[in-house]
Amino acid sequence: MAKPNLIVGLDVGSGKLTAIAAAHDERTNTLQVLAGRSVPCQGLRGGMVTDIRETSAAVTALLGSIERETSQDISQLFVAVRGPHIESFFNHGTYNISRPDKEICPADMELAIENAKAVPIKNDNEIISLFPQGYAVDKQRGIRNPEGMEGSLLEVDVQIITGASTHLNNLAKAIQRPGYRMEQTVYGLVPLGDAVLLQDEKENGTMLIDFGGETISVGIYLGGMMRFSCDIPYGCDILTNDLSSYLNTSRRAAKEIKEKYGVIHPGFLKQEHEVAVPLLDGSGTRMIKNVEILDCLQPRMEELLEQVEHYVGLGGYKPQNIPLVGVITGGGSVMPGMTALCQDILGLKDVRKGAVRRDLITCADEFFAPSYATALSLVIYAMERASEENLYGKKQYRGNNSALDKLGSFFKGMFG
Repeated sequence: MAKPNLIVGLDVGSGKLTAIAAAHDERTNTLQVLAGRSVPCQGLRGGMVTDIRETSAAVTALLGSIERETSQDISQLFVAVRGPHIESFFNHGTYNISRPDKEICPADMELAIENAKAVPIKNDNEIISLFPQGYAVDKQRGIRNPEGMEGSLLEVDVQIITGASTHLNNLAKAIQRPGYRMEQTVYGLVPLGDAVLLQDEKENGTMLIDFGGETISVGIYLGGMMRFSCDIPYGCDILTNDLSSYLNTSRRAAKEIKEKYGVIHPGFLKQEHEVAVPLLDGSGTRMIKNVEILDCLQPRMEELLEQVEHYVGLGGYKPQNIPLVGVITGGGSVMPGMTALCQDILGLKDVRKGAVRRDLITCADEFFAPSYATALSLVIYAMERASEENLYGKKQYRGNNSALDKLGSFFKGMFG
């Protein structure tokens, strides 16, 4: 029996690369994760390439280990990007239907979307993704899918996500240098939102926050769709740096102390105890109270969340004016007290920790950890994309629907 195609989602993060490899399992008719791994990368900063050679070496080590573990070559590679060079805005497109039958078909929808793309962008930017937000037929608005309806004027509102061409090209060079071919570049927050959020959360109003090491990605969902997104050029590595300076210890030791003893809300400090801190010169350790770690981390985390509030406010969304719940993910979301602090600082109605929904994919528990969330959501996105191409026979512009809705159609069409 031929081996199924190996699809890999590669998350280009803050100083690290994370990959998930998956394939269709014919026995269970599910998407099955075969391997996953994360490696540090000194050639990345804030999701952007600062050294092509270092990044290529990390890509080679990571994807090579994935291929050896699965005994397969990578068939399709989907890459998630992030960083402050990512920009999001909205535009409007129209298309006049002159055929006698007036019945709207997918080609009409595609032409309306193409017209919406005719918008000036920065010279060094290019479109990464484009998402229909809603349609109107003969001025009747609120239509999500006009296919099969009759009308003379088709209109569409789209969200356009762009990125700096230089950064995207440098990343492509770093990945292609070892001989890998990129199937598609995706803004990581988009598949993450589809895989982590419930449809009701998208409808009712949710702020999705992905806490990375050097960036924080934020998305606002209302009416079932992403209405706003931004990448903030600060991340949770700042907490490690602060702790290293405050405790006069190495950054590595500070990171271990943060991950083992870090608490950022006083309500989650269960009891006071002492923590051994390695001295910077390696000559021994000194003892501190764990409350000192809280005193160092909490003020900085509050500042980061105030930046989130500021950037979201610039986009016209303030939780005080729009009742929103919060869903947090990413490596920085795991610290005890993060949900409570987000609720306090951002004024959210409720906050939960988000993980990729287990009904979408089959894998070991370790891959449901927040650090794998974006890479895991990418392979689900890949299946959704394959489903659309299988159903329509050509590339479709992807909306913000759940991946689960289309997995069944994909598997039925591809495997019978």
